[in-house]
Amino acid sequence: MDANQQVPSEAALLGLLQQFTLETERYVEAISNRHHLHRTDLNALAAMVAAAREGKTMTPGALRAALNLSSPATTALVDRLDRAGHLERRRSEKDRRQVHLEMTDSARATGSELFSPLAGAIAPVIDALSPEELHIVMTFMQGVIEATMTARKDAALAEPMRPLPGT
Repeated sequence: MDANQQVPSEAALLGLLQQFTLETERYVEAISNRHHLHRTDLNALAAMVAAAREGKTMTPGALRAALNLSSPATTALVDRLDRAGHLERRRSEKDRRQVHLEMTDSARATGSELFSPLAGAIAPVIDALSPEELHIVMTFMQGVIEATMTARKDAALAEPMRPLPGT
């Protein structure tokens, strides 16, 4: 490390994570505006992709829980994605009362179109890592994700803060 470089610190790393989160939010906002999708629509599709990756069936109730939405907001979201051709409702073969939500090929194509440029921009950064560095980064990111999930759950259980004066 030369004399002009700063010693890495926890605060600097947290600052980089905050900046990454902000830039990711800005990217998603830009693509959702360009494709006339609500942010919640993209979150729903991401939740459906994650469920499929884990071999889980997505239902309106599971989607509501994943996105922390009310039942009416979930219904509006599912209706909107259905009208846009991004998901299909199917009745469970085991319990005809239960509705399963499935992404369409159109949704997969749209998702690929939206996120391939970001993946393409990040790929060279990942490719530059050695296998050992990649393992360290993946372990770190998994830990950060788990810590963030814990903090989110704790925040949801915490007492609400009083509003600031004038708000």
